[in-house]
Amino acid sequence: MTAPAMPSAEGRTAGQRRLRRRLALAAILTFIVITALLTPELTGGRTGDARLTTYSAQPQGARLLYELAQRLGWHVDRRTEGSALPADGRTVIAVLDPPQPLGAIEVHRLLEQVRAGSGLLYVMSGGSPMQDSLHVKRNFYDGTYGPTDAGTSDAAQPKAAAAARARRFDSTAADTTNEAAASAECAGKPTNGGGLPLWGDDAVHLYRLSWTRRRPSDAVIFARSATDSSQRDSTVDAPAAAGFALGRGRVVVLSDPDLLRNDVLRVCRWGLDVVAVRMLEYLAAGASPPRDRLVFDEYHQGFGAHPGTLRAIALYLSRASSGHVLLQCLLGGLVLLLALGPRALPAHDVERVERRSPLEHVSALARAYTRVGATRTATARLLRGVRRRAERGAQAGHLTDESDARFLETTVRMAPALAEDVELIRRALSTSVTRHEFESVGAALKHLEESLQTQAR
Repeated sequence: MTAPAMPSAEGRTAGQRRLRRRLALAAILTFIVITALLTPELTGGRTGDARLTTYSAQPQGARLLYELAQRLGWHVDRRTEGSALPADGRTVIAVLDPPQPLGAIEVHRLLEQVRAGSGLLYVMSGGSPMQDSLHVKRNFYDGTYGPTDAGTSDAAQPKAAAAARARRFDSTAADTTNEAAASAECAGKPTNGGGLPLWGDDAVHLYRLSWTRRRPSDAVIFARSATDSSQRDSTVDAPAAAGFALGRGRVVVLSDPDLLRNDVLRVCRWGLDVVAVRMLEYLAAGASPPRDRLVFDEYHQGFGAHPGTLRAIALYLSRASSGHVLLQCLLGGLVLLLALGPRALPAHDVERVERRSPLEHVSALARAYTRVGATRTATARLLRGVRRRAERGAQAGHLTDESDARFLETTVRMAPALAEDVELIRRALSTSVTRHEFESVGAALKHLEESLQTQAR
């Protein structure tokens, strides 16, 4: 019987490595299980849809504000179309921190309606041109919510001054009724005894707003956002919600959407439900008849039919001023492309008329002169050619404006050897000569030209 073979050294080493890997894996799994068992479960907090929309009854929605305004007698409505809202003097438009910021054209149209008499409840959103138009900005340095006598510019003012401010925006008579309704609405909701997990100190923390220009003289502060050091001093200006007039209309600006969320309004002891009612009262007042229609902009919250890419491009080119310029540039480029591009029919060469060569022209002119015996004209033309070529030399400045007779006289004076040739040319200029004599005139002109050119060198 054969004895079993003993494992080699390499086999024992491989087995030890596998054992170490299994032990390490078991230790890691044990650590994960222990960590999961010992870690406390995190409960509560904000969940669900983060949009401040009136369609949402979740903690971060604004359904409670919608129902509260409806119970207070407002004619509430929702806007889900992308077209401009026809707002009149009895309408308040609520734009609540939209995820899709309003464009520059939409902001312009909306503020024109406010200047004409409408109201605007606006919660700031990042990157919107609305802040620039209203001359406000959000400071991401938060503080603790501080109440004010809503309708006054500061909580530290005396009661008489607060009442005067309240009378100025015509809401004193409705304060008691609306605040009682808001408290009743809040009382019907379950309270959060331990405060929101977002705020462990059981206090509302808000961003604050500041003015990029001089603060309006009629500004009304509805809520403050002060630090611990400034919380005791109510004269410190740290607004979180403010209202002011814009033309014939009114605007209320909120720096933080938490002022209107469901899970904040339902906590009665914070009193932000009353602040929301006072802001609506401020927007309703200041018009005759009072504003009683509240329209929430849900289109920029993502509801309704949104145009596709092609439609958005068409709207931009047809409605925006910069789109008009771009459209004109595109049309001009198209016309240029059509002008420079290949044509449907090939272009023909320009038709050219065949003309005589210079030699043919000279021959034809000579035959014409011969037929009519124009020896004087021919002599004058030949002499003119001699003068033109001779005047290019050193004597050109003296011969340019001279007559033929003066030219011949000057030539004899400068070159007496040419007197015979000059006399022959003079006779040919004054009377007609025979063909044989005309040939002698040609030879004389040639001799005259050669002599003048030689002297010029």
